[in-house]
Formats: sequence, structure tokens, C-alpha cells
Amino acid sequence: MTDFDAIVVGAGPAGSTAARELAAAGARVLLLDRASLPRYKACGGGIPLRTARLLPFPIDGVVEDTVSLLDISWRGRYRFVRDSAEPFAAMVMRDRFDALLAEQAARAGAELRTGSPVRSLDRSDSGIRVSTEDGFTASARYLVAADGAHSPVGRMAGLGTGLAECAAWEVEVRAPEHARRAYHGTALIDLGYRPWGYAWLFPKASVLSIGIVLPPGQAPAMKGRVDTYLDRLGLRGAPVDIARGHKIRFRRGGEPIASDRVVLAGDAAGLADEFTQEGIFYAVESGRIAARAVLRALAGAAPLTAYTREIDRNLLPELRAARVIAYMFYGMLGRFPGPWLTATRLLPFLWDAFFAVQRGESTYAREVARVPILPAIAARRLALA
Repeated sequence: MTDFDAIVVGAGPAGSTAARELAAAGARVLLLDRASLPRYKACGGGIPLRTARLLPFPIDGVVEDTVSLLDISWRGRYRFVRDSAEPFAAMVMRDRFDALLAEQAARAGAELRTGSPVRSLDRSDSGIRVSTEDGFTASARYLVAADGAHSPVGRMAGLGTGLAECAAWEVEVRAPEHARRAYHGTALIDLGYRPWGYAWLFPKASVLSIGIVLPPGQAPAMKGRVDTYLDRLGLRGAPVDIARGHKIRFRRGGEPIASDRVVLAGDAAGLADEFTQEGIFYAVESGRIAARAVLRALAGAAPLTAYTREIDRNLLPELRAARVIAYMFYGMLGRFPGPWLTATRLLPFLWDAFFAVQRGESTYAREVARVPILPAIAARRLALA
């Protein structure tokens, strides 16, 4: 058995960030991941620039494209393009991006152990003990579960219950070179799914990442709708390297994400926004918050449960504002698709606000506050008050 100050389970953006910050502060940290790195992760791979700005090291080496154009349509109709004038997001393959984050955690002093799924979690008065499938056992005073939306470790700890969720399906299409060139620097968003959802195309160096995100209950329809989208793009016959689904969860407030020994971070805590379903920004930021909470608990300055208050103070307003925007945007789109998209095309400040949020120059909460009636309308319908 090996003793640590903290064990972090999951070497994605949240876990690797928490492990790196803990190790950099002098804590003895074990970073576990069930897979061997690098490993494929089903994800669009769009990294808003506000996320990159949270990291104390460059990610240029794993960036496959940057996007400044947003191509919007409603099932191929009412199409228009918005130019942000400068990049608002970087495009990465998650295997390389996550491997970079884990490498940075190891460089900071975290002990990295991969290919090691956690099979049991035992609590004692002094801390937490984990046992892995390959017979490895370790103990620590505190544990950060950052093991994705399914979060088996979160379930073992009795946390993460009651989170809302949706589903996504993605294919990595090895498109012809002329198609990849055509989409260079451009993210495609195709709307028109009820009651909400969208299909996307994100450009990468050798593939196009194409997928769809839909509400719960519509998972059986995802593959067929992606096939239809591929037809519309003229890519139905292109080779598909990988096709995989994944779950996205949303924390709306009150769901348990911390105990006196364990906290959930990133997707495990449901930290994705309900407008874009993007979670990497919130994963990195929650990893930083988790590290601070563990360090304070190690020093006896605050109980680990204070993590929930900090998440609620720093991230929940943004998640709630994104939910307000989602309610208004998708609600209007469902009722009046043509007029609504025409209106948004003729109101460029709406997209300028979106680009500013993605670049880290503004926040969803700040943009919603510019139109005070929006939270009041949504609160009545979404029980956010």
C-alpha cells in the first residue's frame, strides 16, 4: 500500500489539472486512470480560448486547427456565417490533449498510474483507500473523482446523484483533403432538433469530427441523424475511423458533489453548460477549485465540503446563465425557426457576445445580466429562482 495526501481518479482535464496544482503546491499526489494514455475520448474537441487561458502552459503542440468562423444552419436551411475576426476556439483530438495535461501533472510531481481501473473504495477515520483491478492499493486523506460522466468512483462514494443528462454521438470521418481544406478554420452548427440539440462539424488535421447532441430519450435516433447530416455534407461514403457515444451531465444546484473525504470534478460533477454542452472549461476550472479545497483541508483551514460552496459561487452562476440562454434560444428556435435565425443573423451583437464568452472576454452571466428580463422569464419556467 502507498500513502498519499490525495488520490485523483481520472486523467482528463479536471483530474490532471487538480493533480498538477496539488503536486505543484507540494502535496503527495497519485493520479490514476483506467486507460493507458494516450487514449481516444469521444468529444468534439473544441477548446474555447478561455479554457486555454486557465492553463499555465501552452497547448499549441496539440492544436490541430483554430476556428474563427461559425457556420449556422437549421437542417441545412437558413444558413449564415459569422466571423469572429480572431480565433475563439482551438480544435484538438482529446487523446493528445489529455496526454499533454497528464504529462504536465507528472512533471509537477504527481505519480501517474494508467491502465488501472478503480474497483473498490473504502473509507476509514483517517482517509480513503482505493484498490484497482490490477491489485494495486493506495490510501490518501482525500480523493478527487474526475472519472467522467459515468463516474463509477462517484457512485462508490454516493455522490453525483440526481444530475440531469443528455447524450451525444460522434464519428471521426477521414474526409477527402478538399473537404478538410473547405472546413479549415470553420465550426459548423446545424440546428433544428426538438426540443433542442444540434449537430456539429469540427475540423481537425486528418479527420473531421462530426456528431450530434440530443436530450435524454433520443439516443436511439442519434446514429440515423448523424448519417443524415453526413449525407447533407456530402460525406456519407467517407471512411469513419471511430464512432462512439457518450453521456453529458448537468448540475443545476443542490446535487451532492462533495463529502468530508471525496469531491467530484468536471464531468463527474455534471459541470457542462446547457447551451453548448461544453464541459472542458468547467473541468479545468473545477480541477483548480478541487485542488484548492484539498490543500485547505490538508492544512486544517476548512473542511473538504467547502468545495461545494466554491463551485456554487464560481461556476453555478455561469451554468445557470447558460441554461437561461439555452431556454430562450432553443425555445424561440423551436417555435419560429426561420424568423428567429433571420433575426439572429441581423443582430450581430448576439454572436459577438458569444465569441467574447468563448475567448474569456465576458461570461454568460454578464451577458444575461445585460437583459434583466431573461432570468425572470426563465426562472418561472425552469425553477431557477
